[in-house]
Amino acid sequence: MFLIKSKPEKEVLPIINNCKKILYIVCRGCNEVHIYVKEAVNYFEIIKNKFQTTLRILDYICNKEFLNKYISVLSKEINNSDAIVVFSCGVGIASISSALSEKKVFTLCNTFYLTGYKGFNIPYEGKFDCALCGNCYLNYTAGICPITSCSKSLLNGPCGGAKNGRCEVDKTKECGWEKITLKLKSLNKLDILIKQIFIHNHNTQP
Repeated sequence: MFLIKSKPEKEVLPIINNCKKILYIVCRGCNEVHIYVKEAVNYFEIIKNKFQTTLRILDYICNKEFLNKYISVLSKEINNSDAIVVFSCGVGIASISSALSEKKVFTLCNTFYLTGYKGFNIPYEGKFDCALCGNCYLNYTAGICPITSCSKSLLNGPCGGAKNGRCEVDKTKECGWEKITLKLKSLNKLDILIKQIFIHNHNTQP
């Protein structure tokens, strides 16, 4: 079992400040993740006062089959939005970011480990793992986790050892930071890596 906790407004609002239309997606959670839907709706009240916001509450957004269906049903709202803002665990936000690669996707949450966590019991293909670090970086790395996508869990850019887009530690694996850089470039957001310096707090607690 693990839980999520909403990020402070002062961290999130400046990041989405240039967006006018927002699609706000809330995951109801599952038996592995405890999500405070009431807290998510309260955050919606804050956002809707500043942006034109549409709220959608969904189930199991980390499930590929479900997510593809949601994207199909919500296609008009997705296309009309400047950004997708997600209240879910790290796996949910990474799943949406991967599926909507041409959209700006932001998370409102940090995901924390709880004693007794055994791993997911629903299929999400293991491609969007979450380190449960309690200090989510996905808003700055285009929805791609640098801790799980990089074999060395580097937070400040690539090590320089990748070759032809492959990791020097595991040549079957794509370089996580190359994926992050390419996606940020496609979103015209590369400058965020110049402004932001990541220092991980290993004492983070829920």
